[in-house]
Amino acid sequence: MAGSAHTALDADAVNHERPWRTPAGTARAAWPLAAVAAAFTLAQLLLVRPGMGLGWDETVYVSQVGRHAPAAFFSAPRARGVSLLAAPVAAWSSSTALLRLHLALLSGLALYLALRAWRGLFPERVLVLAGALFASLWVTLFYGPRAMPNYWVAVAALAAVACFLRVRAGGAGRGAWWGLAASAALMACMRPVDAVWVALPLLALGLARHRRRALCVLLAGLAAGAAEWVIEAYVAYGGLARRLSDGAAIQGGFGWHLAVVDELRSLGGRTLCRPCTGALPHPLLTLWWFALPPLAVLALVVAVRARRPAATALPLGCAATAAFPYLFLIGYAAPRFLLPAYALLAVPAADALVHLLSPRHP
Repeated sequence: MAGSAHTALDADAVNHERPWRTPAGTARAAWPLAAVAAAFTLAQLLLVRPGMGLGWDETVYVSQVGRHAPAAFFSAPRARGVSLLAAPVAAWSSSTALLRLHLALLSGLALYLALRAWRGLFPERVLVLAGALFASLWVTLFYGPRAMPNYWVAVAALAAVACFLRVRAGGAGRGAWWGLAASAALMACMRPVDAVWVALPLLALGLARHRRRALCVLLAGLAAGAAEWVIEAYVAYGGLARRLSDGAAIQGGFGWHLAVVDELRSLGGRTLCRPCTGALPHPLLTLWWFALPPLAVLALVVAVRARRPAATALPLGCAATAAFPYLFLIGYAAPRFLLPAYALLAVPAADALVHLLSPRHP
């Protein structure tokens, strides 16, 4: 069956999944992923002008560490991860072009590391295609070199799910454990609430399967990344509950809001759709968006038939929980909100496409 070589199965009764083994010389074999990341970095520099001025949100984040202007008001929902990311340049230079170059290089490296974490779970061609699919989205290219948190939540989520799958399968080295902790910390450092939404399936699986060590490492990473935000809540915002409440109020309050069409409208090039009115983009611009659900279903069917469901179901589950609040709980839209979901959907979607395009043998 196509794709059945993605993973080897244990011979024990519970049929735990093992990672698909890569051949010897894997350091050299990783060059296709490096090429995807390098192309992504170059495309950012060519298509998104490095000298483009900072947006308001970027100005707020960069001003926290810059020396050339007073720090802007830091509202309750924001976290300081982006400020720390920008600090190596913003702390001594006011050059926007230099800052964007710095962020473009880091975003390319982060994409490479996130894709590399999946090696052994899927064949190389699937990962190369997944990286190309995610990196070629205009929203990914646009926000890679910008001082905004959503891209970083996306690549951290992609790495976290891969590392969780590795440690769940057993026999993972220290790199997978450290990768799980670091990627969870990066998510929480950038957007603590989003990190919790992304991690819900991982937390549920850790509890249900009694994977206590994996659960503890995941929780430790989330706690480490969110620690500053929680401490700051008590120091400057009147407590954690108050900060969460103020953050929700700034976003218009959380409640049942069907924002699916709003997100669709935002794909036409709007960076913020609030209020979200106007015509929908041309169908050709949103065709890929409508292709994601059937590709996800096909990927899951292929994975179940090949007896390797976890490596596909887990990123799909995390993509669903990452997207849920932005599709159903807030009354406005921005294309960057769904970047974590797009990153997590990229691997299953690529697997489904490879299955569709692979030659069939009688």
